[in-house]
Amino acid sequence: MTDPSNTSGKWWRAAQIAVSVIVLILLFRDVDRQAISDLWPRIQWHWLGIALLTKAATLVLHEVRLWVSLNPPRPSITHVVIIGFASGVLNLVLPGRAGDLAAIGMLVRECRVRPGAAAAAVGVVAFLEAAMFGLTLVVVLALGADRWRSVVGPEKWLQAMSGVSGLTLIGIAVAVVAVMVTRRFRGGSEPEPDGPAPIQIIRDAILQATDNLAAPMTLALNTGLAILQVVGMVIAFTLLFPALGIDVPLPALAASGVLAISSLASVLLPPSYGAGPAAASVLVLGAFGLSADDALAYSVGWWQVSQLPAMLLGLPAFYGRGERSTAS
Repeated sequence: MTDPSNTSGKWWRAAQIAVSVIVLILLFRDVDRQAISDLWPRIQWHWLGIALLTKAATLVLHEVRLWVSLNPPRPSITHVVIIGFASGVLNLVLPGRAGDLAAIGMLVRECRVRPGAAAAAVGVVAFLEAAMFGLTLVVVLALGADRWRSVVGPEKWLQAMSGVSGLTLIGIAVAVVAVMVTRRFRGGSEPEPDGPAPIQIIRDAILQATDNLAAPMTLALNTGLAILQVVGMVIAFTLLFPALGIDVPLPALAASGVLAISSLASVLLPPSYGAGPAAASVLVLGAFGLSADDALAYSVGWWQVSQLPAMLLGLPAFYGRGERSTAS
């Protein structure tokens, strides 16, 4: 008699192979091969290698932060990191960070984490990353104030500075108020939610997230790792300028601008398609006096650094996930 679990495992493996092939097709379908061939002779490979390794290190930090964002008792850090890599590869080809939803599902199935706790961990990771990126962008804008004023004018620079800092502070303030209010009205020890009802999951997610943000050591560790992750991302994309032989004033500021606009574009359009980063590169780097050719060359390098480490780490991690959940 056929073992149902064995049959299920074969179907999962077939589905994973199919998804892997689709991911590779989508990643390479829209690559401008002519642009890559034109770019090839000017690449400084040692700088590009350092940029790729730096970006890979930020991915490791991101998934370690996912483990830190789970309240004790935590699953194995190795298992959580692998789940993070697997969900990250879906974010390459799906808009709106849909891979984060997959991460929640895998944490629930494979690690027996409650849905609310899994959602809270993913949310805390995203919130602290956004907050630290906002603060980093404020610092970069402040350091490059003279350049921005000369390019866009004092009024627009002030609008950008106040907008980024204002949104960052509002987000932090909302989190602080949420922690204070939840702890004030939570009362004593609460019974755990007793079912998968949406309201119970949302309630559990809020309680788990505020508990995590209210734990001083956990918050300090997660925030410190988030800062390292964001700074590492900026460094990786800044290294693209020497890697491609492009001379630009205030390279960290230029890379941060491209990264910020590309991140906004990824909400609607998967970054693997390349359109968002290409438009962001032309828009931002044009303000720094670069030609359209150099801006597009940078966008090709941006694609390589942003996609290849996530793909190389994510596809092996994604493969076999269904078998793990079936076995457990």
